[in-house]
Amino acid sequence: MTAISDTKTMQAYVLHGAKDIRLEQAPLPVLSPDEVLVKVRAAGICGSDLHYYAHGKCGNFIPTEPFILGHEFAGEIVAAGDEKNASLVGTRVAVDPSRPCGKCKLCRQGRYNLCPDMVYFGSASVVPPSAGCFAEYVAAPARNCAPLPDDFEYAWGALLEPLSVAAHAVQRSGGVSGKSVLITGGGTIGQMIQLVATAFGATKVVVSDVKSFAREFAIKQGATATLDPTSPDCAAQAAEIAPDGFEVVFEAAGVGAALNQAFALCAKGATLVQVGTLPDGTEIPANALLTRELQYIGSWRFANVFERVIELVVSGRIDVRPLITRRYPFEQFQEAIVDATGADVIKVQIENVS
Repeated sequence: MTAISDTKTMQAYVLHGAKDIRLEQAPLPVLSPDEVLVKVRAAGICGSDLHYYAHGKCGNFIPTEPFILGHEFAGEIVAAGDEKNASLVGTRVAVDPSRPCGKCKLCRQGRYNLCPDMVYFGSASVVPPSAGCFAEYVAAPARNCAPLPDDFEYAWGALLEPLSVAAHAVQRSGGVSGKSVLITGGGTIGQMIQLVATAFGATKVVVSDVKSFAREFAIKQGATATLDPTSPDCAAQAAEIAPDGFEVVFEAAGVGAALNQAFALCAKGATLVQVGTLPDGTEIPANALLTRELQYIGSWRFANVFERVIELVVSGRIDVRPLITRRYPFEQFQEAIVDATGADVIKVQIENVS
């Protein structure tokens, strides 16, 4: 390993339970030959991080021991586990947090996001949990590190993971060019789907959300219109925008009522992409699926879009800067994660400039 110093430890924020994240001295990662050591410069707080923080778990993912959260990050390669990667030291990168096996049938088909042996940074989906990026350093496979252009900020690099989720969802839809699009849910992913759908040529992009902040933000970012699903005039307003219904619908709220709205506002023959995580047992209108010949498709994480998303940002087709609500220094992570649970927030990040 190309050494960075004689230090053997680093600072990291470790989850011990609900509302219990502690700043600790953790062992500096030991690199395997195919890994590099990334000094984390910017990291985003995701909805899954907030679930772990609030409940001590995320859905069915229950930590078996304390671990470091976080999977949206960018930084600088400061060491390599093998001489073949030594030339990467000093490279500014964003890191794809997905680590599939690379050998199973799904991986060989290019659908590595569905790998049954997937290991994701900052997740308790495996035993023991996989350490994440809310730390000074992270060991990452060299192949997962995407070099950043010279003028590409670390903060933008930390947005590439959720932006890839949005791009994958649009890709799963079969295409939005020339079509009317509805997005139910104006959180981070919903807002990003709007940006990607617009960049890929959708003629109308409408965002539905119960929060006025989300609707106002969507309009500022170029949405054709917004809907308040709690309004008694919602269906009539939707009909004015898309009289025959929306041709492509993305459910990004992860709420049963939003899914019902998504189905109700679909055009005949439309495609509905499920992006939000819904509770097991959520009902769907099966007869509407049948008689209107709707395509109901799932979209899970992402695959094969990370570099393409960088190109979308570099080209100026997507401006990610407004998505960052606030940035906090690494030392104020506790304040940052509380802020991220607030109402009028799209993305909160921490940064380490030292």
